[in-house]
Amino acid sequence: MEKGNGVELPPRILIVDDHPAARITIRELLGWHSLQVCGDAQDGKEAIEKVIELKPDIVLLDINMPGMNGITASAEIRRVAPATKIVFLTIHDTPEFKVGARPWAHGFVPKSAAGTDLIPTLQRVAGITAKEMTIECGHCKMRQKVYVAARTGFAQEGSQYISCLNCHSEFDVKVPDKIVGGPFVA
Repeated sequence: MEKGNGVELPPRILIVDDHPAARITIRELLGWHSLQVCGDAQDGKEAIEKVIELKPDIVLLDINMPGMNGITASAEIRRVAPATKIVFLTIHDTPEFKVGARPWAHGFVPKSAAGTDLIPTLQRVAGITAKEMTIECGHCKMRQKVYVAARTGFAQEGSQYISCLNCHSEFDVKVPDKIVGGPFVA
């Protein structure tokens, strides 16, 4: 992860998926969690070109793509940019497939679990730890879990607004760092 003015910046992530709607959705999800998207690509060949050009910290890589698939692209990415980490985001979710992909990737997230597993996986791969905290809505008293970034310099202490899952009211919470996930019902 890059340092700017003494502050460690969030990891630069390249999104690779052959479906434009998937790339847009993933970009929005990562942006909501303060993860920096440096670019995107629609296939393995373009991914390699973008890795050389943009020098991302992490490549979020689909496997099934026309032309050069994600497995072939990951081998070449590891060759041209050995420090770049690869996380597969794919529809494949069998244990055999995960074992076969393991030599090429630092993480593996099934698309069916992207809503719950993608951000924690990217944080783990990037070296961002997230502490779980339980907060309580001031209006309806419902308890909710959030995940708070714990990497020095990644976020600042203070108040942040959150929307209650139950009554949908917004309230501020004091947290030691930036909320990066949640709320989830406790």
